[in-house]
Amino acid sequence: MSVLYRAVWSDTPTSGTAELLNHYRDCVAAWAQATREPVSLTVGRSEFALSQGRRRFVNYRAVGSEAFEVTVSDDTPADTTEWTTVIRVVADEDRLHTLVETGMESDDFTQRASVGRPRVVHDLLVAAAKPTPGRGRLLTAPEPVPAEGIDIVIDLLADPDRTLPVIVGSEPWGVHDGSWLKWARDIASRVQGVAVVLTLDTNAVEVFKRELGTLATWGGGIRVYAPVPVMPDTDGWRHRYYPRSRLETVNQLTIDRIVYSVAQLSVTRRIPKVFGVFAERNERPTGIPDGMVPIADLQREREEWEFQHELDRDELSILEEELSRANGHLSRLKKELLSRGLGGLLWGTEFVVDEDSAIPDQVQDTSSAVSEARRHLSEWLAIPDSAERELGHIDTGNESHPWAKSAWRGLRALAAYAEDRANGWSNGGFWEWCVTGPVLGWPATPKKLSMKESETVHKNEKLRRKRVFKVDSAVDPSGEIAMFAHLKIAEGGGRLAPRIYFHDDTGGTTRKVHIGFIGPHHLIPNKSTN
Repeated sequence: MSVLYRAVWSDTPTSGTAELLNHYRDCVAAWAQATREPVSLTVGRSEFALSQGRRRFVNYRAVGSEAFEVTVSDDTPADTTEWTTVIRVVADEDRLHTLVETGMESDDFTQRASVGRPRVVHDLLVAAAKPTPGRGRLLTAPEPVPAEGIDIVIDLLADPDRTLPVIVGSEPWGVHDGSWLKWARDIASRVQGVAVVLTLDTNAVEVFKRELGTLATWGGGIRVYAPVPVMPDTDGWRHRYYPRSRLETVNQLTIDRIVYSVAQLSVTRRIPKVFGVFAERNERPTGIPDGMVPIADLQREREEWEFQHELDRDELSILEEELSRANGHLSRLKKELLSRGLGGLLWGTEFVVDEDSAIPDQVQDTSSAVSEARRHLSEWLAIPDSAERELGHIDTGNESHPWAKSAWRGLRALAAYAEDRANGWSNGGFWEWCVTGPVLGWPATPKKLSMKESETVHKNEKLRRKRVFKVDSAVDPSGEIAMFAHLKIAEGGGRLAPRIYFHDDTGGTTRKVHIGFIGPHHLIPNKSTN
């Protein structure tokens, strides 16, 4: 099961831990049974009928009088996806500690998970006196911050002990419809327990921007500040900015991405030792019938991990070779610049000075890779709107961030190739260019790059048609062309593993590389995936 969400907080109740522990137990029972008048939870497994033919299984376990655990799983007819929520509550002296996890299991690798807090998190936070994740306080709604309060926000973001992301929404300039507040409410509702949402009006935005410069939030945009200290000179790539234009054009996907990004961070948090009481007194793993795992399941998991390990090892070897080559190039370049008295050029380009105009070194998701390519690489790349296919699935997949980095690297490599071709390089195509080891190159290996498809694809009209994509009419008057060359963004990752199909017209009329498809592998089937 993949854990998609994890909230952890502590509370110091004024009425004593025993009373709040019982109240929490009642809240969990009401949520699990979907009723305001629940029956008391009993030790062991219970089954409850819900609406639309759904069944809910509830496993309750008490650990003495000071702790309890509830595991809830839903079974929906004709749905291969199973959602599981685990709630653990522990009383420790005068404090009550709570952990809520949500996980998903599915036979469908293309299943797109709409992540967010389960309703029980809201109920428990409302019942708490002052829930804290360590430092600060958990909120159940967006917190408006006036201009006079920006110093508090600056201190919060700079706090090295901050454990939660901070999401800051900004009011648009001029006349607007107020939708920015609705977006903030929608996000805040879904990230309860794992992030804090703040809103700034235009006056507060002005002060905020003076303090943080390009790391601020403005113009109706939203920025997600990762749980690391934020200073004016901090690397901006860690703190993703979503402009208002994107929120307006792909609203739901953008909100999903914001929620998913903080949910991803939540599952990397270390579980406090106080919850070890459940492992110490547990006779068998939660959710495993009779304490046994089918040997076939273990074998399948082992094969998948071994395959992924082999891919990772190959990838590491390639990256180490490229890093060594790049370091050698950089060393020679540094020596030459210094010998000519041009050291200022070397040190002046070490970091991005103007994030708004410079090509970013990294992106957060594949959708951003495409938008940044259109913005910065359009002289050498042509990417029609039709090329983007189901990127929302990729952006919210478990491997979304490494896929994004690889996709961005691949697009930059194609653009660099087109630029070198325009500047006179003529020793072959993209593969041959990559073999020469250019600074922005792509691995020239069968696992990462294919310049053609198999005979099976070429002989099968249905499979071939899947590779016909939109293209500039200057390339083909029909506005379409078959593309077989493609970047393999990930060899593992199942049917969601991204692919980028392209057509090389660097020697033609447009002198560009044309991107026909960016999306999950399963949309472009071959013999092995059909």
